[in-house]
Amino acid sequence: MVDAFKRYLAELLPPLGGGRPARTERYIRAGSNFSFLLAVSGGLDSVVMVELFRLAGYTYSIAHCNFQLRGEESDEDEKFVKKLAAQSNMPFFSVRFDTGKFCLENKLSVQMGARQLRYNWLESERQKSGANYIVTAHHADDAIETFFINMLRGTGISGLHGIRAIHEHTIRPMLHFHRQEIEQFAQQNNLLWREDSSNSTDKYERNKIRHHLLPALEEINPDARKAIYSTIEKLAKAELVLNDSVDRVTQPFISKEGNRVFIHFNLFKELIPAHLYLYKIIKKSGFNYEQCIQIAESVKGQPGKLFLSPSHRLAIDREALIMEPLPGEHTNHQFEVGEHLDELFTNACTYLFLKEKMPHDFTIPTEPDVAALDFDKLTFPLKIRTWEKGDKFYPLGMTQPKKVSDFLVDSKVSVPDKEEVRVLVSEGQIAWLIGYRIDDRFKVTKATKKLYLCKSQKIIIP
Repeated sequence: MVDAFKRYLAELLPPLGGGRPARTERYIRAGSNFSFLLAVSGGLDSVVMVELFRLAGYTYSIAHCNFQLRGEESDEDEKFVKKLAAQSNMPFFSVRFDTGKFCLENKLSVQMGARQLRYNWLESERQKSGANYIVTAHHADDAIETFFINMLRGTGISGLHGIRAIHEHTIRPMLHFHRQEIEQFAQQNNLLWREDSSNSTDKYERNKIRHHLLPALEEINPDARKAIYSTIEKLAKAELVLNDSVDRVTQPFISKEGNRVFIHFNLFKELIPAHLYLYKIIKKSGFNYEQCIQIAESVKGQPGKLFLSPSHRLAIDREALIMEPLPGEHTNHQFEVGEHLDELFTNACTYLFLKEKMPHDFTIPTEPDVAALDFDKLTFPLKIRTWEKGDKFYPLGMTQPKKVSDFLVDSKVSVPDKEEVRVLVSEGQIAWLIGYRIDDRFKVTKATKKLYLCKSQKIIIP
């Protein structure tokens, strides 16, 4: 089992010297080039994992989470794992969580809350300790149980591959072993471990699958676990092929500008069913399948509808969907522009200001990011701020005021772009809707004696 463990672990690690070693012995030694942080609960699976790492001679440390959910039993688990680390003469890290309070405050189930606490802390310890990878003791039967849990929740193919063997800095080299093999190894090596009393109850859906569903399937096929795990591996490979195909097919319909992703409407005309392709594109940004159906339907209607995920927002514009990370807490920053200010730098834009005697051959600039204003009509200091609901101005050439919101709608400005629009204000009056139109009251005329030129330039974050 030790040699098989070395091979499985090596398959998950980056190639040495730019390629896989040709000889098996060198291949197995790949784990010697990395350090590992082992997540150890004290149960059978994690104790066997520690022993495999010890016998393999790899560099590792041990981390334990006390979720304080089982009272004295949880504390005894922590003492057991600490002793195990001391026997191995390896570094030991531990933490105690008020899991119940965390789950209540964040409206999470105990299992989801504990998982979030665990992985966040493990990643923090991995970085502090300098370990290359976090290692968990998930095995093949865990993957099978996850397969059924996801299937019963109505997941797509991405949920049917069970537990991933590697994800970012977390690896699971025991996924190829079934619990029966792990039990045999523990007995042969006289290992001691802790039993979690919660594993014997049917309180959790995972335990119901473990205690009832899988034994029933084994009555039909004694090799049911191996057959199911083989199916999981095939589905994982099929997902890779599917993702590659979707990426190639959808690429012509996707463009990026900074942190914004544009998904052009032609996708909904040429790819059927469009919502499935859309789901493959945006699910990593937290959007679910039902939202994708709604988005696909909304494309046919009026623009301006907004969809939110925990991390992103997606706006339906006139020719494309615009997806971007959710902005932080909105603050309407206000910048003051003094009479003698030449340049102003903000996190989103650079502004240039020039005042001079009115040239006799001056030509009014037509670029929307340049404003030519009559200096004597302005009252300093000017202010630059985000436009607000109810703001009005007199667009150049108009004698009646118009709401900024209506002007932006008429100009077909997208929802995300509207939030970035700012105004140049003189004593409470908008002199320039920056990047779009100056106010007629501040325009240059034949009577203008002094010119005030303003230029804005957006900062594009690659």
